[in-house]
Amino acid sequence: MTYHYTDPAREDLHRGLFITAVALIGASAVLGMAGLAVFGTAAIASGRHWARRVDLSPAELARLKWSQAKSAASAGTGAWHDTEHHAYAPPDSRG
Repeated sequence: MTYHYTDPAREDLHRGLFITAVALIGASAVLGMAGLAVFGTAAIASGRHWARRVDLSPAELARLKWSQAKSAASAGTGAWHDTEHHAYAPPDSRG
């Protein structure tokens, strides 16, 4: 029986296909970074535009948003308790 030993050498690689794949990966990386840069620029510009449009200082805006969040939480809690009391309480305790 004859054994044929194959040595994985560089001659076995399809050099043209390998170079093409590396070039495509490099080109896609460059395009991806360019897209990320454009996205970041657009996000920063829109954030600045929004901040200029708001007539409140950052501290006042934070207070307003905190107040809105507390009001929403309170309203949600009230609705939860009302639903629990009216829909799921025993019939004799529904007042």
